[in-house]
Amino acid sequence: MKLVKLSLVAALAAGAFSVANAAPLEEVIKDIDVSGVLRYRYESGNIDSKDVAGMDGDLLNKSKQNHKYRAQINFNAAIADNFKAFVQLDYNAKDGGYGTQYGTINKGQQTETTHFYNESVTKQGLNVRQLYLTYTNEDFATSVIAGKQQLNTIWTDNGVDGLVGTGIKVLNNSFDGLTLAAFAVDSFNFDEQLGDVTPLFAEIGNFNTQVPATAEVTHIKVGNLYGGAAIASYEVFGGQLDSQLWGAYWDMVGAFYALDLAYGTTIFSDINWKLNGAYLGNYLDKTDIENGNFFALRGTMEWNGFDASLGGLYYGDKEQATLTIIEDQGNLGHLLAGQEIFYTEGSNLNGDYGQNTFGYLTAGYTFNEVLRLGADFVYGGTKTNDHMSGGEKMEAVARVDYKYSPKLSFQAWYSYLNVDRDANGEGKKDTVRLQALYKF
Repeated sequence: MKLVKLSLVAALAAGAFSVANAAPLEEVIKDIDVSGVLRYRYESGNIDSKDVAGMDGDLLNKSKQNHKYRAQINFNAAIADNFKAFVQLDYNAKDGGYGTQYGTINKGQQTETTHFYNESVTKQGLNVRQLYLTYTNEDFATSVIAGKQQLNTIWTDNGVDGLVGTGIKVLNNSFDGLTLAAFAVDSFNFDEQLGDVTPLFAEIGNFNTQVPATAEVTHIKVGNLYGGAAIASYEVFGGQLDSQLWGAYWDMVGAFYALDLAYGTTIFSDINWKLNGAYLGNYLDKTDIENGNFFALRGTMEWNGFDASLGGLYYGDKEQATLTIIEDQGNLGHLLAGQEIFYTEGSNLNGDYGQNTFGYLTAGYTFNEVLRLGADFVYGGTKTNDHMSGGEKMEAVARVDYKYSPKLSFQAWYSYLNVDRDANGEGKKDTVRLQALYKF
């Protein structure tokens, strides 16, 4: 969206450009596109006080009450022929009114698990999250992006919260339906992600244990990330075939590779059908971590407002820690279901100890293209050689999504999670999220 008369834009433009080049302010701001996101989330996670087995995952929502605020404003300005400058301002804050932490108290030769309740308020001020320059050559259909930018790979989150790094990216669209990409990144904003980034490279000596979020900032040891991708979309046999082929080498870590395929078509005139499959693997330099392999398959059908999907996935190792992606759940949301089950002990996609097998079913109905009522059911388990972690796992999720307008949407979901370790205990958890999202 292009805004010419906007006080905030004018102030930023005046501060950024007037010193270097005393052009009239109208000339400075006329080619600035402004967009952004405003998001509010309320989250409440409740772990049964007697049944806590398998609920040690760092990314599980364990707070009784969290209010999360996220605001991003993007400025994209044409500063010269073929050159554009992009700046993203970001505000990220969390207010927690009533949280639960689990701890252990030693009593002689016995230990007792207890619960510590705390009030917390955590805030982060406005900061420049992304800042990069783009050069586009129309003759060669090529763009070069250099600076601080969100990575947007298959191994990182591509949403509002995705991992940011400093580097260079080259995109080429010389061939119809095909985008070729190459990238090199030499630093990462790990401090923003905390527990989202894989904890397995921290220097704590025990790779079978989840690392506290604070350790990931100060102890992670990685080098530069180099990689490329070929992303294509073509009409095949009356349907649409989408493909992604990725490869990367992370210095001091190892090689990563991935293939994601999706084919969709219309059958019986009015039923949309889609099959999606993916394989992600890696060959790591770390001797304490086994090479990872991830397989997923999902089929989806849509008809007259109804939608349903059936899928499954397999990953991990029961003898050593492995990892599938770099950050959180990567860009694999289209192959997953549920909300919390892949954050339980042994099942974290960003690195964990355990062999995982899951199957899932989702279904929903959309009223007038604006209100969807849906549900997810995920069942599976995690196997480990010590038989002390993992276990059978189940999650049921109820969802409501409401699209009030093209820019404003609301979301609510409730999750019930169960982890059964037989003789080694059982875990039970309830979680609620309410969200309002505005994009402009």
